[in-house]
Amino acid sequence: MRRVVTLAGLVAGLLVTSSGSGQRISPSGSPVPASVAAQNAPERMRVLWIAAHPDDEDTQLIAWLARGRRVETAYLSLTRGDGGQNLIGNELGEALGVIRTEELLAARRIDGAHQYFARAYDFGFSKTADETRKHWPQDSLLNDVVTVMRAFKPHIVITTFSGTPRDGHGHHQVSAIIARQAYDMAADTVRFPVKTYGAVWIPQKFYRLARFSPQDRTIAINVGEYDPNLGLSYQEIAADSRSQHKSQGQGTLRRKGVVWDYLTREDSRVPAPPAKEEKSIFAGFDTTRILVQDGRVTPPGLPATLALEAVADRQALAVGDTAKITMTLYNRGHVPVHIESGAIHFPPTLLPDSSYQWAQSLVGTEITQPWWLAQPRNGDLFTPRINGVSEDERERQNWAHVTVVPEGGSAIDVAAPIVYHYVDQVRGDVQRPMIVAPGISITLDQAMTMARANGPFDHLLEVTLRSAFRDTATVRVNVSLPRGLAADSATRTVLTAPGATRVVIFKVKGSLLWGTHQISATAMAKGQSFQTGYIPIEYPHINPQRIYRPPTLAINTADVVLPARLNVAYVPGVGDNVAPVLQQLGVPLTIIDANDIPQTDLSRFSAIVVGPRAYQASQTLQDNNGYLLAYVRNGGRLVVQYGQGEMQRPGIMPYPITLKQPAERVTDETAPVTFTDPQSPLLNAPNKITQDDFNGWVQERASYMPSTFDAHYHTMLAMNDPGETPNRAAILAAAYGRGTYIYVPLALFRQLPAGVSGGARIFANLLGGNTIK
Repeated sequence: MRRVVTLAGLVAGLLVTSSGSGQRISPSGSPVPASVAAQNAPERMRVLWIAAHPDDEDTQLIAWLARGRRVETAYLSLTRGDGGQNLIGNELGEALGVIRTEELLAARRIDGAHQYFARAYDFGFSKTADETRKHWPQDSLLNDVVTVMRAFKPHIVITTFSGTPRDGHGHHQVSAIIARQAYDMAADTVRFPVKTYGAVWIPQKFYRLARFSPQDRTIAINVGEYDPNLGLSYQEIAADSRSQHKSQGQGTLRRKGVVWDYLTREDSRVPAPPAKEEKSIFAGFDTTRILVQDGRVTPPGLPATLALEAVADRQALAVGDTAKITMTLYNRGHVPVHIESGAIHFPPTLLPDSSYQWAQSLVGTEITQPWWLAQPRNGDLFTPRINGVSEDERERQNWAHVTVVPEGGSAIDVAAPIVYHYVDQVRGDVQRPMIVAPGISITLDQAMTMARANGPFDHLLEVTLRSAFRDTATVRVNVSLPRGLAADSATRTVLTAPGATRVVIFKVKGSLLWGTHQISATAMAKGQSFQTGYIPIEYPHINPQRIYRPPTLAINTADVVLPARLNVAYVPGVGDNVAPVLQQLGVPLTIIDANDIPQTDLSRFSAIVVGPRAYQASQTLQDNNGYLLAYVRNGGRLVVQYGQGEMQRPGIMPYPITLKQPAERVTDETAPVTFTDPQSPLLNAPNKITQDDFNGWVQERASYMPSTFDAHYHTMLAMNDPGETPNRAAILAAAYGRGTYIYVPLALFRQLPAGVSGGARIFANLLGGNTIK
C-alpha cells in the first residue's frame, strides 16, 4: 500500500509508520489475491462536516475526531467568507475570501482535518434561504457537495445548522438543506452520473451539531479529553485552531477539564441503537474494518522520521525563466531508507542520521495565484469546477516530492513546499513560498475612487512595479488618462533590480465630467508589455498570498457639494476604505490613531468621523471616547459609523440605544427607503437627497440597526427588507451640548469604496450643514 507523507507548515518532518511489505497473508499462509485484499482491507473512519462559512465549523469536535480518534476528518465550507468584515486589515470581498481561506488552512494544520470548498461566493448577510437561493443556484452547490462526498467518501456527515429559520442566516440554512439533500441522494446515478461525479458513495449516518440546542442532543462527547502525547486536551487544540480566524475576531480561550459538545443524530443506515440510547457516533459500524483509534496511544509500526527541504535560489520566478531548487533529504530516524524518485542518480541507501543533497531545475510556466480567482466569477459562483481535491491537497500538489522506501517498509512520498530561505536579524529563520509571476508586475494603489463632477481633480497616482527577473531590467511605465486629466509626465523610466519593488508616482490634475472614467498603466521591459500585477496579502498567522488585477483606476464622478470650511479628522475602523475616497472627493482629512486622541487638539476640526466597528476593534478608543464626547459638548460634530453590541455600553454613545439579538439590518440593497423627515438638515444641505441617491447600492442598505433608541435622537429615514417592519434607525442624529452627534448604521462604508454617488452625497451632508436641534 502506498502511503503519502506530507509536511505540515513550511518545512517540517513527520513521523510515519509502516506495517511491513504491504502483502496480506491468509490464515493458511498463502498470499491473499490483491483484489480480495483491497476489498477487505481495513480503512480509516471518515467524517465530513458541512457548513456555510469559514469559522462555522465546530473545531472542538473536529479536533477530537482527527486527533483524538484518528478519524480522517474534513470540513466543507460552501463559501470562502468573502462577504464578511475584516478586523485585521482593509481587504474586503474576494481579497478577504483569500485571507479566510488561508485561515481555514491554518486551522486545519492545527486540528488535523482536511479542508474543502464549494463554489459559492459570500455575497453578504442573508435573512432567508429563499433570498440566498436567488444568488446561489442550489443545483450548482448540490453538485459541488456530491462531488466532494464521492471523492472524500465519508462514513458520517455532520452539519452545523438545522436548515430552518432558527439558523438565523440564509447561508446557514442552505448549507444544512444541501448537506441533507446530498446525503439522501447519494446513490442517485441518474441525477449524479458516475462519469461526472465519481463512483457512488453512500454515507451511513447523519448528525447535526446540537451545541445551540442542547435539549435536542442525542449524544454528548467530552472534547476536553487530555492527550498526553500532545500535552493538550482536544478543546485546547481546538481553541488554537479557532483562533486562526483572526480576521473575524474569533480568538478562543483554552479550557482545561471536562468540556461537553453535543450532536443530534438525524439518520442512520447502519444497525445502530435508537438515537437516544447511542453511546458513540461510531455505533453500528464494524470498527475492525472501519478503524477508529485512540489518539492517545502510539500505534505500532516501523518509525521512519524523514524531512525534505526544497530551497529556491530566488523568491519570485518570472514566467518562462528557470530557477535552481536545492533539495535535501534528511533521515533523522533509526532505519535506512532507499530513494526511488526520478532519473537522478541517488545513493542506494540513506543511512540514519544522514542527508543527501541534489539540485533540480524548475521552469515558471503559470503564475501563482488563488486558483478559484484565475477566471472571473459567474454572478455569485466562482467559475472553476470543483474536482473533489481538498484545498490542502491542492497546496501539496505544487510541492517538491521524493519517493523513499524505508528498509522493510512500504513506499513513502515525502513532500515539502518550495521556499526561498533566508535569515532576518530580528525574526530569525524566514521561509517564503517561491512564486511564479510576470517578469514585471504592475499595479495601481487603488482600483476604484470617486471625484466631484466638474470639480478639481488632484491625485498622486502610485504605480508599483515588482520584478521577478533574475537580472536588472529597464522598465518604461506609460499612463493613459481620460479626457480632462493631464499628468506631469506620460512616461517614466526606472531600473529595477532582481526581485526588487519600485514605486513610480505621477501627479494627475484636471477636471472630469459626470460619469465613469478610467486611468490605466502599462509597463514595458525586455521587449515585453506587462498589463497585470499582484497585490500581496500577508499576515503572520497565514501563508502569504497574492491576488491579481489589471493596473486600472476607475473613477466615478458624482454631483457632490461639500460643506464650507471643512477640516475633518478620521479615526479608522474595521475593513475601512472610506477615508481615501473622502480625500479624493476633496475633503481635507487627517487620520488620527485612537492612541493619539488625548494629546490631539480636537477643537480645530469641523467634524470627526469614526470608522465602522472601530469601538469593537479598539479598547483604546473606548477608553478615550470621553474626549470625543467632550468635543461634541463643546460644539463639535461627531459622525460614528455602525458598531455592534459595544455601542450599547454606557459612555459610548451620548444617549442609549438597544440592539436585538440578532440585530436588525436591511440586507436587500434595493429595499425601498422612506423619507420620514424630508426637512431634516441631513437630507437637504449642502446636497438635496432624493430617491435617486439610493439607486445602485451594493450588498446592503444598513447593518446592526438599533431596535430602540432614546428620544433625544432624531431620525429621517425608514427602511426594511420584504415582509418586515420598517426600521427608522439608519441615521440617528442628536444635539449634545453645543454640538451634534450622528450615528450611522446606513451602509455608507460599502457605498463609498464602490463608487456609489448617492452614498458620497449623503456622507457629505453628515460632515457639515445645520446643527441638529
